[in-house]
Amino acid sequence: MTDRNQAQIAALETVYPHSWIFLCRWHVLRAIRSHFVTNQFQALWEKIKRWVITDDLAMFFNIWDEISSDPSTPQSIVKYLQKEWLLVLHMWSGTERKNQTIFEEGNTNMLIELYVFYSIFCQGNLLIKS
Repeated sequence: MTDRNQAQIAALETVYPHSWIFLCRWHVLRAIRSHFVTNQFQALWEKIKRWVITDDLAMFFNIWDEISSDPSTPQSIVKYLQKEWLLVLHMWSGTERKNQTIFEEGNTNMLIELYVFYSIFCQGNLLIKS
């Protein structure tokens, strides 16, 4: 799981060509939020948050239709979401995270980092005690 760092994604794809690369949900929402003032478009922001987390494909496209057809949604946001996020929805959408056990406990890269740290340093008795 990454924050959409292209160098990191390229390295992961090279070293682990058969792995699934997911984008951290927190970073996805943070990136989207940086493209408009959420206080001025609170209804849109609520839809986007639901859109990112839903694991139901029909609901995903229903919410997208609501976002993209709402006349109060700035067209710059619709174009941004289409260009930057719809093309890689397999990396961030809740619809793609079904049956991924790590997501039962969390959906950010912080949990995965903790899991890796614990697996390597604690269970492997490599924990350095001071």
